[in-house]
Amino acid sequence: MAKGARTRATILRAAVETASLGGFVGLNLQPLADRVGMTKSGLYAHFGSKEALQLATLEYATELFQSTVVMPAKTEAAGLPRLAGIYERWLGWPANAGLSGQCPFFAAVVEFDDGEGPLRERLTRLFRDFRGVIEQLAASAMRHGHLPGSTDVAQFAHELLALRYAHHWAAGFMREPAALQRARTGFARLTASVDQRP
Repeated sequence: MAKGARTRATILRAAVETASLGGFVGLNLQPLADRVGMTKSGLYAHFGSKEALQLATLEYATELFQSTVVMPAKTEAAGLPRLAGIYERWLGWPANAGLSGQCPFFAAVVEFDDGEGPLRERLTRLFRDFRGVIEQLAASAMRHGHLPGSTDVAQFAHELLALRYAHHWAAGFMREPAALQRARTGFARLTASVDQRP
């Protein structure tokens, strides 16, 4: 990897860590430059603007999410086991990716839900794409007899997203010790009608 690419990766890693702790709005060039030992002008040369930095950080976070949460599913059994694996890794993905804070995507949702612009548009596409993944996994679970044939996969995905957002709130903002267990209980209830036959 060329020096410029290594420097950019170092900056983006620090930026994702910063966003996981303080959100994207607080992702400013000078504090980030100080954190990685650069001048503000040196960091600016890599991105050109705060918005470009935010977008690049979002893309880097997406790569981390894919490698931490989604890609391991390829080795899991199809149907409910794969869906359950995705959900379990999704619950713990920031820490498993080496981030100190909470999910930067949910932090960004709170910051940009009422706004407009490229970051909100990209974030919306990311959530729509991942919701589509969940729907595909639920449909696969139906085909394997792990979920009832009458399951509304769009509603299932909606409720699963709601469970994960509730965990973000309970674990991050409320700091509830039982947050993780409640998130797991919610998943168990959502899939309670699973056919347990081998």
